[in-house]
Amino acid sequence: MTIDVNVKATNEDFLDDIDEIIEDTMVQIFFLQPEDEAALEKAKEEAEEYTALFYTAPLSLGEQSDAKCVGYRVKNADELRAAPKAGKPLFVDEADLDDTLRALLIERGDQGVILNATQAHEELEQFFIAIGPSNVNAFDHEVLAGLSMDKIMLQSGFPEHGFDEIFPAVKTISDAMFRPEHSIIARATKHALSLAGLKK
Repeated sequence: MTIDVNVKATNEDFLDDIDEIIEDTMVQIFFLQPEDEAALEKAKEEAEEYTALFYTAPLSLGEQSDAKCVGYRVKNADELRAAPKAGKPLFVDEADLDDTLRALLIERGDQGVILNATQAHEELEQFFIAIGPSNVNAFDHEVLAGLSMDKIMLQSGFPEHGFDEIFPAVKTISDAMFRPEHSIIARATKHALSLAGLKK
């Protein structure tokens, strides 16, 4: 089983074909990443209808989330300062990760995931990095080779990339690390399940 931690948006074809996608790709759990209130309501409705779908909620809208919310999306340090300890993992797009937000995440000791990562972010010890077709080639070979498998989660960035494109990205990681592809997928899946409080 594979978990895709970064589905930017769904579309009709994906929802119509979700059973086939799961069967063909073995991506069996999808984390939707809505960025505003309208997208959050849509994600909640879809997650209620499809057992394979979960979602993150923008931190400012956390009170509107339900049991299928696996974490909160953080955009900036001011937003995080205004929030108590979340009780769920935080999801941060690397593009939003400035020095102030980075320092605050370290200070608070939150756990979470850096989406669309292009570097290892070793200083964020309790954060995983999400790697997939859109960003795997941003890493130098030596950086990939030196990554711990305990740092990695997998993302597609759908709809910009297909779910089957996760696996060539895994092969790139595997070739750099000299680790079997299936072990990278298994470890990334284990991390995502544990972080999100899901059971296999």
